[in-house]
Amino acid sequence: MRTSAVLIIAVALVACGSSTPDAPAAAPPAAASPPPWSMPYVQGVEALEDENPDPKIVEVTLAAGRTSTSYIAGKKAQVFAYNGLLPGPLLKAKVGDRVIVHFKNNLSEETTIHWHGLRISDQMDGSPRMQNPVKPGGEFTYEFTVPDAGSFWYHPHINTAEQVEKGLYAPIVVFDPAKDPTYDAERFLVLDDIRLEDDGTISPESSMDGMMSGRFGNLLLTNGRPIKEAVASVEQGTVERWRIVNSANARTMVIGVEGATFRVIATDGGLLPEPYTTNKLTVAIGQRYDLEVTYDQPGSAKLVSYVESQDSGGNATTAKLSAFTVDVAESARVAREIVWPSVTFPDRVADGKATITLDATQTGDMPWTINGKADSMDPLFTWTQGATLDITIVNKVAMEHPFHLHGQFFEILDAKQPGLKDVVLIPPNGTVKIRAFIDNPGHWMAHCHILEHAEMGMMAEILVTPDANAPPMTAMSH
Repeated sequence: MRTSAVLIIAVALVACGSSTPDAPAAAPPAAASPPPWSMPYVQGVEALEDENPDPKIVEVTLAAGRTSTSYIAGKKAQVFAYNGLLPGPLLKAKVGDRVIVHFKNNLSEETTIHWHGLRISDQMDGSPRMQNPVKPGGEFTYEFTVPDAGSFWYHPHINTAEQVEKGLYAPIVVFDPAKDPTYDAERFLVLDDIRLEDDGTISPESSMDGMMSGRFGNLLLTNGRPIKEAVASVEQGTVERWRIVNSANARTMVIGVEGATFRVIATDGGLLPEPYTTNKLTVAIGQRYDLEVTYDQPGSAKLVSYVESQDSGGNATTAKLSAFTVDVAESARVAREIVWPSVTFPDRVADGKATITLDATQTGDMPWTINGKADSMDPLFTWTQGATLDITIVNKVAMEHPFHLHGQFFEILDAKQPGLKDVVLIPPNGTVKIRAFIDNPGHWMAHCHILEHAEMGMMAEILVTPDANAPPMTAMSH
């Protein structure tokens, strides 16, 4: 079962011409050319500056280092940050762009960068099994091409539980100029929690019991700040795209929207063929959901976080907290209908099956296992590029596990969870079936995204061997 902490509650005009028998009909006016596409501004986070004038190359400079911040007024916490920002700066690109990231490690410990959700080369994925970690004072250039549009994020993949908790996480947006609907505004909302001491400093690493459950914070954060500070103002009739990621160490986020209407339009792997509505949305660690939010009434609109807590008597209860609040000014403006593009997913029949079992042992310092092995260095499976696999994931313990597969997308074989995914939440003592599209060759991590669990054994590797006859990997969502 998951533990939870008591939170500090500080988120056409048609021109009709005429003609006469003595004159030819007037030619219809030429259709106006659409304005050239320009990369949308994403609110809520600061973006990296593209240093390359080539429109098909995004070249940026990134550094990991130490800084300080105040989560509690008047009290300082020492943190890690990319380019001094919490969360780190937004990386923006278009489908097909070549991305070059000049990275420098200004920390006193090794690190890497994992580009979570991007189907890129395993040499650039940030796995310490494939890349020598960047030493203190060292540099490394990440270079890759982005094949898929969507909302992603980046974070370290070494000493991950500590480095992410201290602030090394940041958003990514890959746009598709030909497909993306146009909104009045776009926002990225990075949801997190952090555990603080009374003096405002970050709590030290948990005990073994704490590591078994994962690190739950006692303060909710939105875009690196306490949720009470996450505010904005808009005009009634505005329609926005909210891109949401759960970057917490161990906390599953359950969210909803009040004071505005919303629908789910995208998941880990990009746009959905058919957006859907819901009251609450469960966002596993590492997962992304994009929401279309329509401010159809004045007043206060909120992203609500439903948090497990305890009352004064120690009884389990659910607190409803505002993770992001928008002041909606009254206006005569009418919300426009968003024209939805044609989106399709692969229509592939499984040509193989596999079972992945998540379990725990009672001995040793690596208690979490996948298929009976803790942090195995040998491939758990060897699959061939182009395979389509129905994978049954079995959780044999009474605690949920968000399972993440690097380098590939999959669908959950459950109509209640549509969309392409790279993270799936496996319930306590539960089983989930997925259909995985194994199109990206290489050595790939597969692990629980409760960061403490991954570091304590619930980590494996899957080898995907290349097939010379396989078609080139292209965007999976068309």
